[in-house]
Amino acid sequence: MWMAWDRYRKTGRRDQIKVDFYTGMPTMFSVKKYSDALEALRVDRGVGGYFGRNLVAVDAANRKAVFKNVADGTESKEDYTLLHVTPPMGPLGVIKGSPIADAAGWVEVDKGTLQHVKPEYGNVFALGDASSLPTSKTAAAITKQAPVLTENLFRLLDNGKIGSAMYDGYTSCPVRLLVVDVWRRLSRHQRE
Repeated sequence: MWMAWDRYRKTGRRDQIKVDFYTGMPTMFSVKKYSDALEALRVDRGVGGYFGRNLVAVDAANRKAVFKNVADGTESKEDYTLLHVTPPMGPLGVIKGSPIADAAGWVEVDKGTLQHVKPEYGNVFALGDASSLPTSKTAAAITKQAPVLTENLFRLLDNGKIGSAMYDGYTSCPVRLLVVDVWRRLSRHQRE
């Protein structure tokens, strides 16, 4: 979203483009520190914020996105010119309901060591999309998780004890946005 916003600003057309951010979450991001910073940027840059709104349908032929309000279940149809979406994510079917999964269906791991929390599954490690880590399921997060998992797993294989590597919770923001009315005024002006 910020790259598109910056590009519109650099072309001198930012004032002709309405950029809105929609998310099913109650805030910009799940980590408060980053959410607060992103919210301040959003407000400062004039980006609309629509929270607690899940994308439930896209009518591409009519350029309409349908959002459902998670609080009351009402739906709204929003016009768009450009729509960029991060699809919802969930646990893998092969893991969900298995003995290594937590109640939500993720592999239940220690948030520092990435090793399974139950001793009987001490040889199980997980990261990224499969893990119960309280972070976004992004490639950026995995780049910080992978070295921790690798170090701890190989130490376990070498000497029966995990290493001292600890994941610090680093994550990065997946972009969920709706850009509406892009150059609508320009298009209308060109038709006249």
